[in-house]
Amino acid sequence: MGKNWRLTLDLKHNGYYNMAVDEAMLLHYSSHRIPTLRIYGWEEPFISLGYHQLASEVLASPQSIPFVRRITGGSAILHDKEITYSLVCSLSDLKLNANVKESYKKLTSFLKHFYFQLGLDVKYAVDTGFSNLGHYGNFCYSRWQHYDFVMRGKKIGGNAQRRKKDIVFQHGSIPQDIDFNLVKNSINEVGPVEEATTSLNDILAKVTDFSQLQSLLVSSFETYFNLKLKNQSLSAPEQRTVKYLLENKYRKETWNLRNEKACLAQ
Repeated sequence: MGKNWRLTLDLKHNGYYNMAVDEAMLLHYSSHRIPTLRIYGWEEPFISLGYHQLASEVLASPQSIPFVRRITGGSAILHDKEITYSLVCSLSDLKLNANVKESYKKLTSFLKHFYFQLGLDVKYAVDTGFSNLGHYGNFCYSRWQHYDFVMRGKKIGGNAQRRKKDIVFQHGSIPQDIDFNLVKNSINEVGPVEEATTSLNDILAKVTDFSQLQSLLVSSFETYFNLKLKNQSLSAPEQRTVKYLLENKYRKETWNLRNEKACLAQ
């Protein structure tokens, strides 16, 4: 690839900060046109709601786990012991198809390489013969989308995308471990989640290391897309936008409880 890519290896943060950084990356891409891969984690259990979800319908009450609304669609995720990526680029940066599903397939291909490096022979859900694809529920990992990854009949991770003209933003979650009781106590109507989803620790039968997974994601991205990532922090304008979004959006009920008639107690 001709264009330089920026790599942001982040620490573990709370959900408000993580979503603010993701949006700041998207908002500033049109001005600096620097494609970016960010890899980060979560310092405590945190629920992210899909853009269109209603907290009053999705979240169990009383709600003991903090939550934040994403700028992407899809279903709720209980983030905890996991590794998460986000990326922003133009369609031309990776020669992506304007069709959303096709771009999903190409963008998640580096994840397939990542899983293979771990010895996991994952498949896309669409290639498993499973017919009930494309339906959304309250919990992301309970339902399969076409280009979700499946291992031994169980979903492992989830991804969501947002478009802004020719700009593509995507982020995805790879669970290292899942506390199923916490999921069922925090999110309504999750169904038989133990039968629907799995985690790296479970499938590999060992405790995975966040830093090692972070390095493997980086090398998988570089290998699959045949490019080099340059480790670089957010720019000063991006950092100012993160601060603004934290104070005026992601910590506000006007965003997290948008379209709600009444606020939930957190």
